[in-house]
Parts: sequence; C-alpha cells; structure tokens
Amino acid sequence: MDVKKLRLSYTDGVQTKQTTSVKALNHISKSGSNLYSTEEKVELLGRLPAFAPKPVCKFIIDGQTLFGKLEHKQETNLFIRHKFGKKVVKYHIEQLQSVDILKY
Repeated sequence: MDVKKLRLSYTDGVQTKQTTSVKALNHISKSGSNLYSTEEKVELLGRLPAFAPKPVCKFIIDGQTLFGKLEHKQETNLFIRHKFGKKVVKYHIEQLQSVDILKY
C-alpha cells in the first residue's frame, strides 16, 4: 500500500515537524492573504531544516525593502542573505516590520 493513498503521516517526529513547516510555507506563499503574522512567518522560516531550499522573501526593515533569504534566526537576531550577496547580514528582530514570501 502506498502511504500517500492512505494519507498517513510519518512515524518519525522530527520528519513530521519538517514536513509540516514546509507545507505551511507552501500555504503561505500560495495564499495571497495575510493569514499569519510577521512573527509567525519568521518562526516558520526559521524552523526550515538545513537541507531544505530557502524561499526568497521581501523584508521591510526600518522602512527599507530588502530581498533575500532568511538563513537562520536566534532569539533576537535574524541572519538574512541578500538576493545576490554572498555575505549573511545580521539584523535585530525589533527592526523587522513585515515579511512576504515571494518565491518558494
């Protein structure tokens, strides 16, 4: 029997969490409405596993629009790789005004 036909979840708890966060990001990027707050979007982006492709996002930080990928998140810091940059830049989470997922 095929797992997809029965709609069973994976038995490994870690795999289920990773699959759930990727599905949530797909839902966020496909729906045009803002169902999630900025903090929830950052939390979902931060929970992506290291091997998953990072989505391209539009960040508004202190009134400036930045395009890039959220590499990882610490307690009060965000590490964003700008769209065509090689360096990861550190920003405080208080500076973040909004996040929109453009391409996943």
